[in-house]
Amino acid sequence: MPTTLFVLVNAIINSFRLVDHVVVMTRGGPDNASSLLLYYLYDVGFRFWDTSYAAALTMVVLGILATAAIVQFAVLERRIHYR
Repeated sequence: MPTTLFVLVNAIINSFRLVDHVVVMTRGGPDNASSLLLYYLYDVGFRFWDTSYAAALTMVVLGILATAAIVQFAVLERRIHYR
């Protein structure tokens, strides 16, 4: 079960890192249909050069990911039994 917890936390964190697929394939798609949160951060930071807003959004994303990881550890830690 500890391996499952590790894999689950890493899968959630890696799901936010799919910006390279969107940049290479569609650049946000038709009418921003395939735009992701990190692609939006990339646009704000590098296309519009609003680096302070991009940094603030990055901290919000880090907070969301940290909260999700802490909740997963708190909920799933009760079910883990070490032998």
